Amino acid sequence: MTGSKQFKRRLGSTLQLALLGGVSFIVLAHAANAQTVSAGEVSANATAKYYAHLGKSSIKLTKKKIFQSAQSEAVVSRQDIQALGPSTSSAGALATAPGVQIRGYGGNSDTARYQIQLRGAKVGWSSTNGDADRNGITVLFDGIPMNNTISHNGQWDSNEIPITQLFSGINIIYGPGNPSSRWFDSVGGTINYVPVQPTKKPHYEIGVAYGSQQTENLHFILNSGIHDGWSAVVAGGYAGDTSFWRGTSYGHYSWPAQSHAIYAKLSKEFSNGSISFGIYNVNNVEKSPRPNFIPLTPLPGVTVTGNPGSPLFSQSTSGFYGTGTPDIWYKQLQVRDTIFYNKISLDLSGNATFHNNLWYRWGHRVHYRINNYGTNAVNSPAYAPSTNTEYYYPTTNQYGDDMWMDYRLPYNDVKFGGQLIYERYLSPYLGYNSTGYQGNTQANPAQIQKFTLYTTYAKAFIQDGIHPITALEFTPGIAAVSYHTDFTNNLPLGGNNVVGAADASRTFVRLEPSFTARYQPVPWGALYGSMAVSYQNPTDNSFGANQSSSPNISTLKPTQARDYEAGIKLYSENLPVIHEGVLNVNYFQDTLMDEAISNYLSNITTTSLAAANAKLQGVQVDATVEPNFHWRIFANASFDHNRYMQYVSGGNIYYNEPIAYNPNILLNAGLNYRAFVGSTLMTLGLLDQYTGSQHYYNNYTSNVAKRKLPGFNVLNLSLTANIPVPPALSRRVKVIEASFNITNLLGTRYNDNGFITSGGYFGSNSAGTNTANNVLVQPGAPRQFIAGLTAKF
Repeated sequence: MTGSKQFKRRLGSTLQLALLGGVSFIVLAHAANAQTVSAGEVSANATAKYYAHLGKSSIKLTKKKIFQSAQSEAVVSRQDIQALGPSTSSAGALATAPGVQIRGYGGNSDTARYQIQLRGAKVGWSSTNGDADRNGITVLFDGIPMNNTISHNGQWDSNEIPITQLFSGINIIYGPGNPSSRWFDSVGGTINYVPVQPTKKPHYEIGVAYGSQQTENLHFILNSGIHDGWSAVVAGGYAGDTSFWRGTSYGHYSWPAQSHAIYAKLSKEFSNGSISFGIYNVNNVEKSPRPNFIPLTPLPGVTVTGNPGSPLFSQSTSGFYGTGTPDIWYKQLQVRDTIFYNKISLDLSGNATFHNNLWYRWGHRVHYRINNYGTNAVNSPAYAPSTNTEYYYPTTNQYGDDMWMDYRLPYNDVKFGGQLIYERYLSPYLGYNSTGYQGNTQANPAQIQKFTLYTTYAKAFIQDGIHPITALEFTPGIAAVSYHTDFTNNLPLGGNNVVGAADASRTFVRLEPSFTARYQPVPWGALYGSMAVSYQNPTDNSFGANQSSSPNISTLKPTQARDYEAGIKLYSENLPVIHEGVLNVNYFQDTLMDEAISNYLSNITTTSLAAANAKLQGVQVDATVEPNFHWRIFANASFDHNRYMQYVSGGNIYYNEPIAYNPNILLNAGLNYRAFVGSTLMTLGLLDQYTGSQHYYNNYTSNVAKRKLPGFNVLNLSLTANIPVPPALSRRVKVIEASFNITNLLGTRYNDNGFITSGGYFGSNSAGTNTANNVLVQPGAPRQFIAGLTAKF
């Protein structure tokens, strides 16, 4: 692609974003001039509208809002997050929601990476292949997308949100949703992490926590309250820990990790709306003898050090939570993110509201991995690979605008608008030998690659919420989406450039129709159903990234998702005996067509492609009762039957195969009891979580395995005390909150991840054994403790 074409494309995208942003500021300036609010003249009516003006993407869902919706939705409240402990990860905080599964190596750690599964669709990193749609969920921060639009590896990492105390709640939409709330990766769902917002009155808190594996956590929230129509919040924190992976008889290795995050938001309220400016910055660094997979059973020649004479490396011989030595296994991963954003919400008339969200996101990752396993076997250099080290450092620059209008008429609620997102993704790679074997170093690498992907996503939509009578509402909608992708190989073909793909470009334009309906025959019950067709752009590997030759993109198609939902919602605040109760039951069927799947083997440069059509279907049940002030009892379950209708890999075609890492059942059940002891409010919580069995993926056959990872059950306990501070002791500190959490209370030993190796993971070994077709696993965390203390001012 010529420089002139790149310049014209970038200029065009920049002009489009500038135009959209300019329109929003023109509208704002007009409204500000038309209705100025002088200092001290904020009316009571305007104050009452304060939270509405923050915009729907900054407001967490409630049980009542979910009941009134025709979509399948859930919310994780701040209370739910706190009950899981101060060091709960952003992924772990979702684990109590129906249909959510979390997989990862960190246990109850806010610095580690996890994969989130939402009814079969996934986001995040799990270290294994076999996902039907690995990037099928859009993750939002305060309504702003965090996803990379094109990267298969590193599209979003859960430790980009390490400090969960910063959030007032987490909103979940299952399936694509209506056009107004749908994003470029929302084929499987949308997760919106809603941070604490500026408040009407000043509020401050600071908290610390310490626990198992040297877990440390510090957070603060500073809210200014409203002053002359302005309000601000600044919040942030630090997290640090080591690992429950205990090493072996050759020593324990701490695997330290650290995270820092800061968030700030400034909001100005007008009598007819508001404008806000936000920033979020995070830096997460993991250093380790990496938590490598461990053989489930002993394999001849596979030892702790890779040398003959050392103990066999497996869960039964070197320890259930064993890991290799740092001279054999080492990995450092750094994840950084910075988001600047602006939100505008304006009432243009009595029935029309204008909204606009404008943002810039910078993302950066550093992946540095050394695998020396086998290089010293029988003390022979013949075992030393030319590239035992991979070092890559991709960078994302994303510019976006989300604009819509909302017209409220007597029998209609019409929304129309659009989104425009432009992204540049640059990914350099160096493959070399950490020992300098045969002169191979980072300065003189054996393998290199450097490619850039430019993507432009555009969407225009309209939907009409029609309610001819009070009990009935239906919403037809349609969106037109465009995905444009340019792949550029930044290095000459051949030599040590492992990417052999030529420059390529492709554009997809599709229509996404949708329809939702809701009927409420009684005040406490409603029926609902929906249908939505949505599309997702293939990821970078399909256009040539990490490929030794050019893929045939003329046959490439966007993934199509055809989603059907049907269910019943019951909600009442005045029930006999149980007082407040919620029951949501829904059936879902999501058919994914034309999937382009990437499978990684020994390193990122050995990436293979597969194609598939899949069907995700099942039933979800979610129930909560609160019979009185003291008790809250809840349970939810997801029964899934997810299968590939067709899976094509390595020239083989498979039909009606199960999808790897999709449990047939997920179950949460728990209770909370609270009571006053004197003036102190005590809360005791129990949460039981069961994950059903799931198929491994087999790297050796490049297909789903018949063998399964067994199901497991984990019980968690929480205890919280809110202690009022008498004015005689402190006029500033109002409440001290003390918490104590135990995860995996019963100390259950279980594996929560694993795969069947193709033989490359342990490579050469002292016995010359071919390790292919054996199970490698990662254990779930043992019993962990954490205690926290928070002062509220």
